[in-house]
Amino acid sequence: MLSTTKKRNTCKVLEIRRLTIETAVVRFERHGLEFEPGQYIRVGLEGDPEIRDYSVYSGNDKDYLEVLVRRVEDGLVSKQLCDLEIGDEVSVGGPYGHFKLTEEALTKPLLLISTGTGISPFHSYAESHEGLNFRLIHGTARADENYESEFYGENYFHCVSREEGGDFKGRVTDYLKDLDFDSETNAFLCGNCDMIYEAFDMLQDKGLPTGQIHTEVYF
Repeated sequence: MLSTTKKRNTCKVLEIRRLTIETAVVRFERHGLEFEPGQYIRVGLEGDPEIRDYSVYSGNDKDYLEVLVRRVEDGLVSKQLCDLEIGDEVSVGGPYGHFKLTEEALTKPLLLISTGTGISPFHSYAESHEGLNFRLIHGTARADENYESEFYGENYFHCVSREEGGDFKGRVTDYLKDLDFDSETNAFLCGNCDMIYEAFDMLQDKGLPTGQIHTEVYF
């Protein structure tokens, strides 16, 4: 576990974009915090000891920070963050984590596979690196959980498991069964741990070397 002694900043909330009843993008001051796309920060209400880890959603060239938050029914911090208003203050520490694009990966085709809010680091990848060569496969339960998919254009593919909608009816791993990709592809998996374990094995079975598969368990 990385040290938690990094300096924490008090940051004002600048904007809140409510994407669904349960999810919102919270934008707050950056105060010069340096991070690499794919890293996460620790966020909580100012003055409250409860903090949680959130991948940075925004690009690293922006003068603000954003996180994508889903309200968890039994989660204290997620509810607090979803209920914030402009001008409220949050406490931010970090960055942490190693789910970053290497220089070599940036020159190869990228297969980005996520479920739910696990799409967050991939938004940061795409917003930080203009012209990134990627395909993004996003699995959610509902069709409205596509979380600003227009940003990714034709690179985005939506798998919806519990209702009609999206590009494919079923789970991400159902879609992966018939997916072809270049042998030089680097795959990045982020989201539900069960998806990650299953997708990892499937990609290996399709001939992708272990060293080209990168994972971040999100929930």
